[in-house]
Amino acid sequence: MMEFQQQYQIPKIRSKPTGITLLDKRLDGGLPEGSLVCVYANPISMPEAFLYQFASVNNTYYFTTSRPAQYVKENIEAMGFPADNIEFIDVFSQYYLNEYGQFVLEDRYRDKEIFDFIDHHINEILSKQEDCTVIFDSISFFLKLDVGRGLKEWLINKLYIASKQSKDLYYIYMMKGVHPDDIVYMVVDICDVVFDIDTERLGDRISSRLAIPKIRNKPPMMETFKFYISEGVQIDTSKDIA
Repeated sequence: MMEFQQQYQIPKIRSKPTGITLLDKRLDGGLPEGSLVCVYANPISMPEAFLYQFASVNNTYYFTTSRPAQYVKENIEAMGFPADNIEFIDVFSQYYLNEYGQFVLEDRYRDKEIFDFIDHHINEILSKQEDCTVIFDSISFFLKLDVGRGLKEWLINKLYIASKQSKDLYYIYMMKGVHPDDIVYMVVDICDVVFDIDTERLGDRISSRLAIPKIRNKPPMMETFKFYISEGVQIDTSKDIA
């Protein structure tokens, strides 16, 4: 038995920080390297603040879908984070605008072509073999496109495999309340880590909470944390972390 344990010893998986100091402390250094992380959030909870903080840790490739990259960069800097380490891949402009900067009203080929655009950029990132972070803001954009389910599954699996090959953290933001359950379950099943972020009204107060119910290669976190947004994500230390 001793020889078997020595021969088949499980390699230790390193942790990579999220950039949220108290959360990294609670996670013994951060998330397991090579994780595909689903940020599953109510948009009113300002999940982009989490993405901006994740981007502050390392050289980052930031895929923007709902707004032009220049405005996302302005928001990141307004929150107090540097953007010099971020390379933006402007999916919004690629999809919605033509070469003259005008909105494309109808083009039945663009839904398929945008997946080719992503495939090219992910392959390019992998070819550089550098330590980096990859962020999709948001993956919901792709899940709502008028393409077959197989292409959507291909994208999630592409990102999953890319995270494993590079041992980098890949974050994908998925909006709550906009996708069919089977699509949500498919994404959550493939992802290694799930950040569950929500906001509720309690009387005359607004309460935002974070849960991380799924972490492969680490024990799941059974508690939830209150947080607020002020120069990034601030965990409520007085009530949630001793």
